[in-house]
Amino acid sequence: MAILLNIRLIQIKRELNNAGLGIFIILGLFLFLIYSSFLIFQKTPDAFYLTAFVFYVCFSIQSYRKDKLFVYSHIQNPHSEIYTEYLVIAFPFMVTSLFTKNWFCFPVLLATLRIIPFLKFTIKQKTYFRGISAVISPSDFEWISGFRKSFIFLIPLYILAIGLSWFRILPLFLLWFITVTIVSFYTECEPLHILKRDDLSAKIFLQQKLMKHSKYILLLYIPVLVINTFFNIEYLVLNLLFIPIQLALVWYAICLKYSGYEPNKNSIGNSILLSLVSVGSIVPYLLPIPLLMAISTYGKAVRNLKNYLND
Repeated sequence: MAILLNIRLIQIKRELNNAGLGIFIILGLFLFLIYSSFLIFQKTPDAFYLTAFVFYVCFSIQSYRKDKLFVYSHIQNPHSEIYTEYLVIAFPFMVTSLFTKNWFCFPVLLATLRIIPFLKFTIKQKTYFRGISAVISPSDFEWISGFRKSFIFLIPLYILAIGLSWFRILPLFLLWFITVTIVSFYTECEPLHILKRDDLSAKIFLQQKLMKHSKYILLLYIPVLVINTFFNIEYLVLNLLFIPIQLALVWYAICLKYSGYEPNKNSIGNSILLSLVSVGSIVPYLLPIPLLMAISTYGKAVRNLKNYLND
């Protein structure tokens, strides 16, 4: 039993080892999110929204996970194994509801999670926007691949951000959701021949990637923020701070990827770390965390890349 859970724990331990001292920041964020869940469960209907959100997260993971064929074919009691995975994901946050008036949210989620392991379908991903390499450099394959997979979500969000850019805070939240989607582009490692294609040193390779991908963020976000500032001049400082925070999230995602780079590696643990740091970035007194995490992983990324590049 718990074969899948043991595999996930090994993956997470390996990624946490790469985090170094950043593990304390991650632990702090994790505890903060648990406490925030407790506060949310004290309110109605916020408690229902959080319960639905946790279910949606588990449903999304099940819909897109790539190991379903292996799990259902080769692991004994696959439904129980998968249910245990999602229970462990939800438990730290949902158990806090038991200490509030909305305690029933916990058993309701436990019951509804039972449905998810029986959803064996996988959302098929077709190749759209074949000509996108005319806009995005082919070397920035993370953005090309990520956009093709997530455009159904990204395009409406960006259109809403532009269309509602005269609102005060709403456009910033929409752009933040886009950033959270973008950082998920960096959880898969490229083959070694792609990494070595330009024959760069580790430091130059990483710096160029950080700069190029920062330009994409700036090109996307500046129009929205300029319009938002024009209609809400009192939010000028907030908009100016918003840009480096989003850039820091992307920098951290890139550095985290290459700090544990192995050819063709899919780092499930990175998704968990990125989710925690991304959520923490919208809490005012935790805003420096993405930048601190990016700085702490930059050196590790350079040292790890030296094992593969010409240094």
